[in-house]
Amino acid sequence: MIKAMADGHLYSHFASALRQALAELGHDATISDQSAHVTDGAAQTAPLVAELQGARPDAVVSFSSFFGGLTLGNGVSLFDALGVKFVGWQFDHPIYAPASLKRELQGRYAIYANRNHLRYAQAVKLPGRGITLLPGGELPTAPVKDYRSRDWPIFVAATWNGVPQRVWEQAPDSPGKQLLMGVVEALLGDRNASLLDAFNATSARLKLGARLGDDPEFDAMMRDFLCDPLTYVRNIDRINILRALVEAGLPLTICGAGWQALFGDRKNVTYLDRVDFRELQAIYGNARVVLNLNAGNGANERAVYAALAGAAVASDYSEQLDTLLGGGQGVAFFNRARPETAAQVVGGLIESGKGKALAQRGHDKVVRAGLWRHRAEQLVAFAEGR
Repeated sequence: MIKAMADGHLYSHFASALRQALAELGHDATISDQSAHVTDGAAQTAPLVAELQGARPDAVVSFSSFFGGLTLGNGVSLFDALGVKFVGWQFDHPIYAPASLKRELQGRYAIYANRNHLRYAQAVKLPGRGITLLPGGELPTAPVKDYRSRDWPIFVAATWNGVPQRVWEQAPDSPGKQLLMGVVEALLGDRNASLLDAFNATSARLKLGARLGDDPEFDAMMRDFLCDPLTYVRNIDRINILRALVEAGLPLTICGAGWQALFGDRKNVTYLDRVDFRELQAIYGNARVVLNLNAGNGANERAVYAALAGAAVASDYSEQLDTLLGGGQGVAFFNRARPETAAQVVGGLIESGKGKALAQRGHDKVVRAGLWRHRAEQLVAFAEGR
């Protein structure tokens, strides 16, 4: 398993948890710490190449597909040449992980957090195999508080990225500008926030005749183009959803620097500084309801870990999360295209007293099917072609 990030990073925590789960299942799993070879943001590849040539593992797992684009001088994928299966595990849309879209890797094994991400990879005709899996979770290491005695009625951990700007509106009118604006509006109105569907529908409406998957060079150009609208939508989403809760007067605790400057001092809002992911589960254990954002295009790890900490999870829609927790049973869904529904759903959990039962059902469902042990079993089956 490739560790490409520093110890405090989410991916490094997941690598350790997955390695332990694989080891408990009897597999020889080791972590190759490549973060030690990163200088000024650039990773040296020679140490990994030497390690792979010496160890010749059956498979390599890399979160966000770091190093997945390594090739030999003849352009052949290093992993294909060595006969090593490369499993790239994406926790975000593949357009944010350029290595996951490298076509040189023919024997690709790709894991996506969302079916729409897999559909995108299939549309651009990436070689290899793909499946969808949520990340696993870990049981809390310390006892958690009784549900009703928790200090925070509603909790959300959200990175503050500033107020996004619609910079394209200042550009002269053109087919490209119309396409970008159309993609943004389609994403804002789509409960599932499918980038592939937004692009294809907008292109067809504008009669541009462009579709992803027809030309690899066009697809590569569109990858950079489409990052802007998706990033804009996910940032404006979290602002609009949190603003709906704040304006509704709900008792909200926000973890993440920067939000106080946006919403100001409010009697119903508590602000916490950003914390490392490994500290979050203990915090979830002090919350009755945890808000999970960006479910349509994210990994939903916060929902999984919050459920294991005994919190009721409220989230925008995710098919994979629905399958794991069951909408209305172990998770309460709202419509991200209508931010006011977030306040209605979350407020309903608090006011009706139904949060405790939902939290218990969600916890039990994750224990049965959402731990890293379960993901390790699925990973092995996928890599073995079962």
